Amino acid sequence: MSVVAGRIADGASRPQGRLGWLGRLLRRRPSGIRVRLTLLAVLVVGAGLVLASVVVLALVRNDLNGNARSAATERAQDTASQLTSGALPVLPGTNEDRPVLQIVDQHGTVLAASPELRGRGPLLPQRPTDHAVGSRLRRLPIGDGAPYWVVGVPAHLAGRPVAVYAAASLEPVGEGVDAALSAFLVASPVILVVAGGTAWLLVGRALRPVEAMRRQVAEITSSELDLRVPEPPGTDEIGRLARTMNAMLERLQQAGERQRQFVSDASHELRSPLAVLRTRTEVGLAHPAATEWPVFARDVHREVGRLDQLVEELLELSRSGNGSGAAPASSVDLDELLLTEVEAIRARGQVDVDLSGLSPVRVQGYPQQLRAVVRNLLDNAERHAHARIAVRLFPVGDVSGRGYGNVGRVEADPAAELVVADDGPGVDPTHREQVFDRFFRVQSARDRNSGGVGLGLAIVHDVVTSHGGRVWVADSQTGAEFHVRLPVIPPGALP
Repeated sequence: MSVVAGRIADGASRPQGRLGWLGRLLRRRPSGIRVRLTLLAVLVVGAGLVLASVVVLALVRNDLNGNARSAATERAQDTASQLTSGALPVLPGTNEDRPVLQIVDQHGTVLAASPELRGRGPLLPQRPTDHAVGSRLRRLPIGDGAPYWVVGVPAHLAGRPVAVYAAASLEPVGEGVDAALSAFLVASPVILVVAGGTAWLLVGRALRPVEAMRRQVAEITSSELDLRVPEPPGTDEIGRLARTMNAMLERLQQAGERQRQFVSDASHELRSPLAVLRTRTEVGLAHPAATEWPVFARDVHREVGRLDQLVEELLELSRSGNGSGAAPASSVDLDELLLTEVEAIRARGQVDVDLSGLSPVRVQGYPQQLRAVVRNLLDNAERHAHARIAVRLFPVGDVSGRGYGNVGRVEADPAAELVVADDGPGVDPTHREQVFDRFFRVQSARDRNSGGVGLGLAIVHDVVTSHGGRVWVADSQTGAEFHVRLPVIPPGALP
């Protein structure tokens, strides 16, 4: 008991413990949106009831006060009109409806009064002259000591000026206000309970689809991405949430399917050179005397090169979708990247490169990824060209894409267009969409012998898309013609 008492004493001595349990309750957040919304509804209704009670009580008080003033004024004026006959009327005693009366002359002498006021001086110190006067008296020595409202009106008795005072009890005002307050105190808890219960039911009904979606999402695993959350009818926020979640699940399912397909294709592509290396090594070890080791080394070097290229392009492909380039996004001179990569092709001397259509253009993006776009397009053109490659780079604005199949459209924003064309066999129109798929080959054996692994154009597509651009294969009578369009930095923004 002493330990508990000590802890209580310590808590009471701390400044933050002054509110005690009430402070802890206010600081503690109730769990569950349904509970919070119900409490919020109860608080709002409670605040409304308090405000309404204040307004209603003020109106009741003013109305009852006005009734008392009207009754006193009317009683005083009626008595004043009776004095025109020149005789003092008999003044009755008070009751619940009739105020008490006094008739006072100009010297302050009480000429007549109700039985309750006999022997008392004037009710008000001020005399009415030209107009009536009124004042609230805290108490009179009659009845139970309730406050009164006193009205004085001028009158004449036998040619002499007199004052007629009428006092109406304000006890009904207090009784009426107390009755209204009691009614509020009785009705308010009932209203709050009804409001809280109604809010609880309505919020629960509104959140029922959310709970159904939560249960469905909890059952979704990486192997069951085909499941969808139930979509409630209507176009409200919950319906839009359900449709958005289903669209997200659709994208996740497609991404999962692409990932599984990618892993399967990558495994197949990696298995092929590894199988060649293993077979050649086993044959060489089994027959070392009969093996031509220079030929063996050349074959192994070729397959290792394929593996190195495949791994490098797989890594590049994994980086192309998340913007994780070797350098942060910045302004890139696309023409300088082209010149650097073209120099490497010219150094190999296998094809001629025409740069007559090259213009200086600057874009915003990741330098290493854009370099990969240029390199893969040029490598693809070099691999399939007979003797010549043509490279064009130019800015475009409001240009309508003509001859681009179903991808041509009006470009309202400034952009840069890169065109890489070769004089090779070209791309069949039925394969123009598929050439950007991963590991796609029109002639697998020929592409494998030429060094391609079917990922270069897929890297181009992913990088260009992630930079807000687009890539397509255009109609050409002399070979393949690849177009890349990227957003550019406006000329006024160039340093």
